[in-house]
Amino acid sequence: MQNDATEKMELGETQTKSAPSHEMMGTSRNFLPALWGTLIVVLVILIIQGLLWIGKNYEITNPFRRKATQLTSMPGTSFVEGSLQLASLDLQESLSSAISAVRPAVVYIVAEGVQTAADVPEKRSVGSGVIVDPKGYIVTNQHVVANATSVNVTLFGAEKVVYPAEIVLQEQTQDLAILKIASNRVLPAAKLGDSEMIEVGDLVLAIGSPFGLEQTVTMGIISDDRRDLQIDNMLYEDLIQTDAAINKGNSGGPLLNIQGEVIGINTAIYAPTGIFTGVGFAIPINKAKLLLKQVYQ
Repeated sequence: MQNDATEKMELGETQTKSAPSHEMMGTSRNFLPALWGTLIVVLVILIIQGLLWIGKNYEITNPFRRKATQLTSMPGTSFVEGSLQLASLDLQESLSSAISAVRPAVVYIVAEGVQTAADVPEKRSVGSGVIVDPKGYIVTNQHVVANATSVNVTLFGAEKVVYPAEIVLQEQTQDLAILKIASNRVLPAAKLGDSEMIEVGDLVLAIGSPFGLEQTVTMGIISDDRRDLQIDNMLYEDLIQTDAAINKGNSGGPLLNIQGEVIGINTAIYAPTGIFTGVGFAIPINKAKLLLKQVYQ
Protein backbone atom coordinates (compact mmCIF):
# COMPACT_ATOMS: atom_id res chain seq x y z
CA MET A 1 0.00 0.00 0.00
CA GLN A 2 2.80 2.37 0.88
CA ASN A 3 4.41 1.57 -2.37
CA ASP A 4 1.16 2.29 -4.15
CA ALA A 5 0.88 5.68 -2.39
CA THR A 6 4.46 6.43 -3.20
CA GLU A 7 3.88 5.56 -6.79
CA LYS A 8 0.75 7.76 -6.82
CA MET A 9 2.67 10.62 -5.20
CA GLU A 10 5.49 10.27 -7.70
CA LEU A 11 2.97 10.18 -10.52
CA GLY A 12 1.21 13.25 -9.16
CA GLU A 13 4.53 15.05 -8.80
CA THR A 14 5.38 14.13 -12.33
CA GLN A 15 2.09 15.47 -13.60
CA THR A 16 2.46 18.60 -11.53
CA LYS A 17 5.98 19.24 -12.75
CA SER A 18 5.14 18.63 -16.38
CA ALA A 19 2.24 21.13 -16.49
CA PRO A 20 4.40 24.26 -16.86
CA SER A 21 6.23 22.61 -19.74
CA HIS A 22 2.91 22.12 -21.61
CA GLU A 23 1.98 25.78 -21.06
CA MET A 24 5.28 27.01 -22.59
CA MET A 25 4.84 24.88 -25.68
CA GLY A 26 1.32 26.23 -26.18
CA THR A 27 2.64 29.80 -25.94
CA SER A 28 5.33 29.08 -28.57
CA ARG A 29 2.75 27.65 -30.96
CA ASN A 30 0.46 30.65 -30.50
CA PHE A 31 3.34 33.02 -31.33
CA LEU A 32 4.16 31.46 -34.77
CA PRO A 33 0.85 32.38 -36.55
CA ALA A 34 1.25 35.95 -35.37
CA LEU A 35 4.81 36.04 -36.77
CA TRP A 36 3.70 34.63 -40.12
CA GLY A 37 0.78 37.07 -40.28
CA THR A 38 3.15 39.99 -39.69
CA LEU A 39 5.50 38.78 -42.42
CA ILE A 40 2.62 38.41 -44.89
CA VAL A 41 1.34 41.93 -44.14
CA VAL A 42 4.85 43.35 -44.69
CA LEU A 43 5.21 41.48 -47.97
CA VAL A 44 1.80 42.70 -49.20
CA ILE A 45 2.73 46.29 -48.37
CA LEU A 46 6.05 45.94 -50.21
CA ILE A 47 4.34 44.42 -53.28
CA ILE A 48 1.73 47.22 -53.38
CA GLN A 49 4.44 49.86 -53.10
CA GLY A 50 6.39 48.16 -55.91
CA LEU A 51 3.33 48.04 -58.17
CA LEU A 52 2.58 51.70 -57.52
CA TRP A 53 6.18 52.62 -58.38
CA ILE A 54 6.07 50.56 -61.60
CA GLY A 55 2.75 52.11 -62.61
CA LYS A 56 4.07 55.62 -62.01
CA ASN A 57 7.28 54.90 -63.94
CA TYR A 58 5.28 53.30 -66.82
CA GLU A 59 3.18 56.46 -67.23
CA ILE A 60 6.36 58.51 -67.47
CA THR A 61 8.23 56.31 -69.91
CA ASN A 62 5.41 55.02 -72.15
CA PRO A 63 4.78 57.61 -74.93
CA PHE A 64 1.24 56.48 -75.70
CA ARG A 65 0.19 56.69 -72.03
CA ARG A 66 1.83 60.10 -71.85
CA LYS A 67 -0.06 61.29 -74.92
CA ALA A 68 -3.29 59.87 -73.56
CA THR A 69 -2.75 61.67 -70.24
CA GLN A 70 -2.06 64.92 -72.05
CA LEU A 71 -5.15 64.50 -74.20
CA THR A 72 -7.49 63.84 -71.30
CA SER A 73 -6.07 66.82 -69.44
CA MET A 74 -6.69 69.22 -72.34
CA PRO A 75 -9.67 71.46 -71.55
CA GLY A 76 -12.75 70.49 -73.56
CA THR A 77 -10.98 67.54 -75.23
CA SER A 78 -12.18 63.98 -74.75
CA PHE A 79 -9.94 60.98 -75.21
CA VAL A 80 -11.66 60.09 -78.50
CA GLU A 81 -11.32 63.63 -79.85
CA GLY A 82 -7.69 63.73 -78.80
CA SER A 83 -7.01 60.38 -80.46
CA LEU A 84 -8.53 61.66 -83.69
CA GLN A 85 -6.30 64.73 -83.48
CA LEU A 86 -3.24 62.52 -83.03
CA ALA A 87 -4.29 60.33 -85.97
CA SER A 88 -4.74 63.45 -88.09
CA LEU A 89 -1.28 64.70 -87.15
CA ASP A 90 0.27 61.29 -87.91
CA LEU A 91 -1.46 61.23 -91.31
CA GLN A 92 -0.26 64.73 -92.08
CA GLU A 93 3.30 63.74 -91.23
CA SER A 94 3.03 60.64 -93.44
CA LEU A 95 1.74 62.65 -96.39
CA SER A 96 4.42 65.32 -96.01
CA SER A 97 7.16 62.69 -95.75
CA ALA A 98 5.86 60.80 -98.81
CA ILE A 99 5.75 63.96 -100.92
CA SER A 100 9.16 65.24 -99.85
CA ALA A 101 10.71 61.82 -100.55
CA VAL A 102 9.39 61.47 -104.11
CA ARG A 103 8.90 65.00 -105.42
CA PRO A 104 12.58 65.59 -106.29
CA ALA A 105 12.47 62.50 -108.52
CA VAL A 106 9.45 63.70 -110.55
CA VAL A 107 10.45 65.30 -113.87
CA TYR A 108 8.84 67.33 -116.64
CA ILE A 109 9.14 65.87 -120.14
CA VAL A 110 8.94 67.69 -123.48
CA ALA A 111 9.06 65.51 -126.60
CA GLU A 112 9.49 67.02 -130.06
CA GLY A 113 8.79 65.09 -133.25
CA VAL A 114 6.37 64.42 -136.07
CA GLN A 115 3.10 62.57 -135.68
CA THR A 116 3.63 60.26 -138.68
CA ALA A 117 6.03 59.93 -141.56
CA ALA A 118 3.46 61.57 -143.86
CA ASP A 119 2.61 64.37 -141.42
CA VAL A 120 5.05 67.25 -141.85
CA PRO A 121 3.95 69.62 -139.03
CA GLU A 122 5.93 69.21 -135.84
CA LYS A 123 4.28 67.69 -132.85
CA ARG A 124 5.09 68.76 -129.30
CA SER A 125 4.09 66.48 -126.46
CA VAL A 126 4.45 67.25 -122.76
CA GLY A 127 4.09 65.04 -119.75
CA SER A 128 5.73 63.86 -116.56
CA GLY A 129 8.00 61.04 -115.48
CA VAL A 130 9.68 59.64 -112.39
CA ILE A 131 13.33 58.73 -111.86
CA VAL A 132 13.48 55.16 -110.59
CA ASP A 133 17.25 54.64 -110.59
CA PRO A 134 20.05 57.01 -109.49
CA LYS A 135 21.81 56.12 -112.76
CA GLY A 136 19.19 58.15 -114.61
CA TYR A 137 16.47 55.71 -115.66
CA ILE A 138 13.02 57.30 -115.91
CA VAL A 139 9.59 55.69 -116.28
CA THR A 140 6.88 57.54 -118.21
CA ASN A 141 4.02 56.89 -120.64
CA GLN A 142 4.72 55.67 -124.14
CA HIS A 143 2.22 58.12 -125.61
CA VAL A 144 4.23 61.03 -124.16
CA VAL A 145 7.31 60.18 -126.27
CA ALA A 146 5.73 58.31 -129.19
CA ASN A 147 7.42 59.18 -132.54
CA ALA A 148 9.63 61.75 -130.83
CA THR A 149 12.83 62.88 -132.51
CA SER A 150 14.12 64.57 -129.35
CA VAL A 151 13.20 64.40 -125.68
CA ASN A 152 14.21 66.85 -122.96
CA VAL A 153 13.76 66.20 -119.26
CA THR A 154 13.64 68.94 -116.61
CA LEU A 155 14.68 68.21 -113.03
CA PHE A 156 13.61 70.47 -110.17
CA GLY A 157 15.98 71.11 -107.33
CA ALA A 158 17.71 74.28 -106.18
CA GLU A 159 17.41 75.24 -109.83
CA LYS A 160 15.87 73.77 -112.97
CA VAL A 161 18.26 71.59 -114.96
CA VAL A 162 17.35 70.31 -118.44
CA TYR A 163 18.84 67.06 -119.74
CA PRO A 164 18.51 65.46 -123.16
CA ALA A 165 17.02 62.01 -122.78
CA GLU A 166 17.42 58.75 -124.67
CA ILE A 167 14.39 56.52 -125.26
CA VAL A 168 15.65 53.15 -124.05
CA LEU A 169 12.47 51.08 -124.36
CA GLN A 170 8.84 51.56 -125.44
CA GLU A 171 5.90 49.25 -124.86
CA GLN A 172 2.78 50.50 -126.61
CA THR A 173 0.53 47.71 -125.34
CA GLN A 174 1.24 48.82 -121.76
CA ASP A 175 1.63 52.55 -122.58
CA LEU A 176 5.02 52.56 -120.85
CA ALA A 177 8.43 53.89 -121.84
CA ILE A 178 11.87 53.90 -120.21
CA LEU A 179 14.10 56.96 -120.71
CA LYS A 180 17.67 57.59 -119.59
CA ILE A 181 19.53 60.77 -118.86
CA ALA A 182 23.26 61.16 -118.25
CA SER A 183 24.44 63.18 -115.28
CA ASN A 184 27.69 63.60 -113.39
CA ARG A 185 25.85 63.52 -110.07
CA VAL A 186 23.76 60.95 -108.24
CA LEU A 187 20.14 61.58 -109.14
CA PRO A 188 17.20 61.40 -106.75
CA ALA A 189 15.21 58.19 -107.26
CA ALA A 190 11.77 57.18 -106.05
CA LYS A 191 11.15 53.92 -104.24
CA LEU A 192 8.94 51.43 -106.08
CA GLY A 193 6.14 49.74 -104.15
CA ASP A 194 4.12 46.61 -104.85
CA SER A 195 0.92 47.26 -106.79
CA GLU A 196 -0.36 43.82 -105.81
CA MET A 197 -0.70 45.05 -102.23
CA ILE A 198 -3.06 47.95 -102.93
CA GLU A 199 -6.69 47.96 -101.82
CA VAL A 200 -9.74 49.95 -102.76
CA GLY A 201 -9.99 52.91 -100.38
CA ASP A 202 -6.23 53.37 -99.92
CA LEU A 203 -5.10 56.99 -99.88
CA VAL A 204 -2.93 57.94 -102.86
CA LEU A 205 -1.03 60.96 -104.16
CA ALA A 206 -0.44 61.99 -107.76
CA ILE A 207 2.52 64.20 -108.71
CA GLY A 208 3.07 65.74 -112.12
CA SER A 209 2.87 68.83 -114.29
CA PRO A 210 -0.79 69.40 -115.19
CA PHE A 211 -1.17 72.32 -117.62
CA GLY A 212 2.57 72.93 -117.24
CA LEU A 213 2.32 73.52 -113.47
CA GLU A 214 5.37 71.53 -112.40
CA GLN A 215 5.50 69.45 -109.21
CA THR A 216 1.75 69.68 -108.57
CA VAL A 217 0.48 67.26 -105.91
CA THR A 218 -3.10 65.99 -105.65
CA MET A 219 -4.66 63.45 -103.30
CA GLY A 220 -7.47 60.90 -103.52
CA ILE A 221 -8.23 57.25 -102.96
CA ILE A 222 -8.07 54.08 -105.01
CA SER A 223 -11.55 53.70 -106.51
CA ASP A 224 -10.82 50.35 -108.16
CA ASP A 225 -7.69 48.20 -108.31
CA ARG A 226 -8.42 46.23 -111.51
CA ARG A 227 -10.18 48.29 -114.15
CA ASP A 228 -10.08 47.44 -117.87
CA LEU A 229 -10.15 50.42 -120.22
CA GLN A 230 -10.08 50.87 -123.99
CA ILE A 231 -8.11 53.88 -125.24
CA ASP A 232 -7.61 54.57 -128.96
CA ASN A 233 -8.67 51.03 -129.87
CA MET A 234 -6.16 49.61 -127.38
CA LEU A 235 -7.35 47.58 -124.39
CA TYR A 236 -5.49 48.22 -121.13
CA GLU A 237 -6.16 45.72 -118.38
CA ASP A 238 -6.01 45.88 -114.59
CA LEU A 239 -5.57 49.64 -114.37
CA ILE A 240 -5.72 51.45 -111.03
CA GLN A 241 -8.67 53.82 -110.89
CA THR A 242 -8.41 56.87 -108.65
CA ASP A 243 -10.17 60.12 -107.92
CA ALA A 244 -6.89 61.95 -107.31
CA ALA A 245 -6.92 64.83 -109.80
CA ILE A 246 -5.11 63.92 -113.05
CA ASN A 247 -5.04 66.32 -115.99
CA LYS A 248 -3.09 66.95 -119.19
CA GLY A 249 0.56 67.00 -118.24
CA ASN A 250 0.16 64.43 -115.45
CA SER A 251 0.69 61.56 -117.92
CA GLY A 252 3.74 59.53 -116.94
CA GLY A 253 3.91 60.91 -113.41
CA PRO A 254 3.83 58.69 -110.31
CA LEU A 255 0.89 57.58 -108.21
CA LEU A 256 2.08 57.09 -104.63
CA ASN A 257 0.87 55.43 -101.49
CA ILE A 258 1.20 57.35 -98.22
CA GLN A 259 4.46 55.52 -97.47
CA GLY A 260 6.05 57.37 -100.40
CA GLU A 261 6.25 54.34 -102.70
CA VAL A 262 5.34 54.50 -106.39
CA ILE A 263 2.45 52.10 -106.99
CA GLY A 264 1.38 53.32 -110.44
CA ILE A 265 2.12 55.51 -113.48
CA ASN A 266 -0.67 57.98 -114.25
CA THR A 267 -1.85 57.46 -117.81
CA ALA A 268 -5.40 58.57 -118.59
CA ILE A 269 -8.57 60.31 -117.44
CA TYR A 270 -12.22 59.90 -118.27
CA ALA A 271 -13.11 63.45 -119.25
CA PRO A 272 -15.35 64.25 -122.23
CA THR A 273 -14.46 67.92 -121.72
CA GLY A 274 -10.74 67.21 -121.49
CA ILE A 275 -10.69 68.34 -117.85
CA PHE A 276 -10.60 66.19 -114.69
CA THR A 277 -14.00 64.82 -113.69
CA GLY A 278 -13.01 62.59 -110.78
CA VAL A 279 -12.04 59.47 -112.73
CA GLY A 280 -8.37 58.83 -113.51
CA PHE A 281 -6.30 55.76 -114.30
CA ALA A 282 -2.78 54.58 -113.58
CA ILE A 283 -0.72 51.62 -114.80
CA PRO A 284 0.31 49.30 -111.93
CA ILE A 285 3.99 49.76 -111.14
CA ASN A 286 4.62 46.01 -111.22
CA LYS A 287 4.16 46.16 -114.99
CA ALA A 288 6.85 48.83 -115.20
CA LYS A 289 9.14 46.62 -113.10
CA LEU A 290 8.97 43.96 -115.79
CA LEU A 291 10.19 46.48 -118.38
CA LEU A 292 12.98 47.60 -116.10
CA LYS A 293 14.17 44.01 -115.80
CA GLN A 294 14.58 43.96 -119.58
CA VAL A 295 16.64 47.14 -119.43
CA TYR A 296 18.94 45.81 -116.70
CA GLN A 297 19.60 42.50 -118.48
